Amino acid sequence: MHPSATLLVTLLATITTALPTTYNTTTSNPPTNFVLLTTPSPVENTNTSSVSATSLFDPLANPTYLLRLIGPGYGSLPRFNLTTDGKLETEASGPHGVGDFEYNSTRVRAGEDLMFSSDAEEGKAKGNLGLKDGFLLTVGGEAVGWKVCDGDLGQRVVSDFLVLPSSLCG
Repeated sequence: MHPSATLLVTLLATITTALPTTYNTTTSNPPTNFVLLTTPSPVENTNTSSVSATSLFDPLANPTYLLRLIGPGYGSLPRFNLTTDGKLETEASGPHGVGDFEYNSTRVRAGEDLMFSSDAEEGKAKGNLGLKDGFLLTVGGEAVGWKVCDGDLGQRVVSDFLVLPSSLCG
């Protein structure tokens, strides 16, 4: 796998109310019904040439999904919610397209892909995701550190939070 430039994961809210500058799980209502986008800039910008949409990816029928980048023309985008316990949640089809399940992000750790699981026990664990400036996805309050890496089957996946830039992905 090859590293790419550090990126920021941002969200596009589809709700009309203003989001708080920083989302705090104890004092704020978390945002709901948004899509996740990637961009190399931490500043809100109308230039969409370097923006990519994301969707869940089931590499080789694994029970844990990854978040992959997708190009223009994709038929639909998953909608995410940020939960009060610091996780992203979304609905998606199960492996091989069988059934619909709720997927929750697993706790993000340095050097690992951003993963989603439908496992009920894993879903009970507290997450460590939040928002900064109303649109940047953070881990423990830190927004810088996300990367895009080449994953299974040639898919580009959101990965490697807070790994040194010289480190290889995966």
